[in-house]
Amino acid sequence: MEIITKFGPFALFYIMLGIGMSTNIRNFVEIFKNLKILLIGLTSQIIILPCIGFLFAIFATNDPSLKIGIILITSMPSAVTSNYITKLANGNIALSVSLTAVSAILSFVTIPFIFIVISPMIINEITVLQDLNFLKMSVGLLLMTTVPVLIGIFINTKFSVFAEKIRKFFSYSSLFLFLLIIFGAWISEWSTINELYKSIGFLLLSLTVSVLIIVNILVNVFNLNLQNKRTIIIESLIQNGAMAIIVGELTLGFGAGYMSVAAIYALLQYKLLCVWWATKKFAINIKRN
Repeated sequence: MEIITKFGPFALFYIMLGIGMSTNIRNFVEIFKNLKILLIGLTSQIIILPCIGFLFAIFATNDPSLKIGIILITSMPSAVTSNYITKLANGNIALSVSLTAVSAILSFVTIPFIFIVISPMIINEITVLQDLNFLKMSVGLLLMTTVPVLIGIFINTKFSVFAEKIRKFFSYSSLFLFLLIIFGAWISEWSTINELYKSIGFLLLSLTVSVLIIVNILVNVFNLNLQNKRTIIIESLIQNGAMAIIVGELTLGFGAGYMSVAAIYALLQYKLLCVWWATKKFAINIKRN
């Protein structure tokens, strides 16, 4: 998609600025008082999800572009929509926003590390990974993701009155831009996605179900309260498909395969979350009766 090459960095900068403006230093101070919960959430996003992605990339497909797509989508930070969903699910909104912001801030290190250091050691048959430059990729992500999040946090902390006036606009417009990129990928690669949906739809559904089950086990092992459980599950499941599409196009240039994986996963993650939520609600109603 030529439009992503031209406007993708600006779109991603804007989305990340919106994420930054949804939090401030006080939120971080509050969350850092209970560092255990934050670390569990970050471990789930930064370590466990990529590990699940690697297992699926190694054992579930022989297509190099699909391997890249699976690793790409599972190495992304959570999407801006995760904060809205957490609010609807009565989760811990401060934790949700903090996890989204921190994982986005760290992405300029975590994503290049996964692709340039770890991936070639595990999947050495994908030659495109050998051409990636850690510093170039890291600086690009720093400017597109980390810097705008930090600017947003600074604006919201230092100019809170001004930030309050424009937050709603930023919130809705960045969400609209996020969805526009996902739908744009669907439309531009419709024939490829439609074909791949039939062939790899079950594979990606298995991936999302695996993420949901493993993260469920994680939060139950640490005996977190219900609000924090919901938040970490949502943050881990809802990956930033728009960022995956933009980063993939700009840094990998690996054809439609990875874009299709990101677009299909973006759809399946919301479907699965709805099913999971409806099942939970049904189980609660059965217990009450």
